[in-house]
Amino acid sequence: MLSPTNARLVWFLTLTAALGLSTWAFGWLAVPIVAAAWAWIRRADAAVPLLAATAAGLSWGVLLVLPMASGGGTGKVAEVVGAAMQVGPIPLVMLTIAFPALLAGSVAGLVRGLGASRA
Repeated sequence: MLSPTNARLVWFLTLTAALGLSTWAFGWLAVPIVAAAWAWIRRADAAVPLLAATAAGLSWGVLLVLPMASGGGTGKVAEVVGAAMQVGPIPLVMLTIAFPALLAGSVAGLVRGLGASRA
């Protein structure tokens, strides 16, 4: 049997993979749906919002790094769009990673709060 810490790690890695794959397949709207479902399943765990936010940021970070590692044009796009927004490429990437993290954490916290109030 898994210890609570190991079980949480397995759930976290599963959520990270689910968020990354669902975003790749269905777009960013999959983030709140997957985070809400996971938060409902794990609503007894107080760390759900933090873990959801971290998993979403990590999964989107991986989605951004994979094309760059394979020689894709993500770096050039970040430069052009970052310059157009007057923030630069690095802050643009950080904002891109912060978006799903805030979205998943917020939805997970909301769902966990609603589930706890009914229990």
